[in-house]
Amino acid sequence: MSPDLHDEIEFRDLLKKPEKLFPYAFLYFLGALFLLGMMYLWNINSVGANAIAPAALKDSSAFIQDIPFQAPVMLPPVDIRTASVASDSLIARGREVFRGNCVACHGEGGTGDGASAAALNPKPRNFHSLSGWTNGSKVSQIYRTLDEGIVKNGMASYNYLPPVDRFALAHYIRTLSPGQPVDSPEDLEALESAYQLSKGKAVPGQIPLKKAEEILVREGAPEAARAKRFGESLAVDDGSAAGLLRRNASSLERVAVTTLGAPLPGLDEFIRARCGAPALYGLKPAVNRLSRGDWSTIYSYLDSARKRWEGGTGS
Repeated sequence: MSPDLHDEIEFRDLLKKPEKLFPYAFLYFLGALFLLGMMYLWNINSVGANAIAPAALKDSSAFIQDIPFQAPVMLPPVDIRTASVASDSLIARGREVFRGNCVACHGEGGTGDGASAAALNPKPRNFHSLSGWTNGSKVSQIYRTLDEGIVKNGMASYNYLPPVDRFALAHYIRTLSPGQPVDSPEDLEALESAYQLSKGKAVPGQIPLKKAEEILVREGAPEAARAKRFGESLAVDDGSAAGLLRRNASSLERVAVTTLGAPLPGLDEFIRARCGAPALYGLKPAVNRLSRGDWSTIYSYLDSARKRWEGGTGS
């Protein structure tokens, strides 16, 4: 019997008795399962990424971008044992401090719906809720928050307020939600230890960083322009010493900045400083291979160029 006829007979036999197909089907099933498993492992990173719920980052536009202007003040000492106890006078004072400093964000009623709240994320605290306080709602904890601020929440520091005003503000805020936790003697001792409230404190003045940067740029502009002109003069000098300097300089303007303003140090100190940090002085790292004679040439050239520049119209 031929092989083809034999195969045909076996096929017909399988059709008559389909249960004989089970071993073959089981093998196909295992093969398909293996392929699916391989595909899953191959795409495990994508599967895992899709299984993780996306997390929305907090809006950083509400974070404090700069420090506020602040005049220097001397904060008077305060008796922490007295100031930590709520009284009608302290609460009334705290209400006035709140209206003058907190309403814009926290709202007139302290519910977090002030005029500026719409632009803030996260939203300002609702003081009528006892939950979710970042630093806690004890008097000592509120005092710390007022002193240090909470940068991640956009809460500014109010360390320029007199300590008694900060205690008063804490007492008023706590009246908006009954059932507030109470400070222990240890809490108050820790607060005194951290801030030395019984001794008073001198708070230095400060200006916004952007304003300070503007002042520095404005005051440094003439000097920077002067150094730039000196660097340009080094670039056009056709002497051999100038050529040696240019071949070993990465920035002639930087060379000029570190040359002007004061007499050069002695030759040995001059070499040691520039070999130790060539980039700082506008030089290439290869200057470490210069001979002492080359250094002496560069030193003499810069010293004489500086004296001519500062003694002439370039100054």
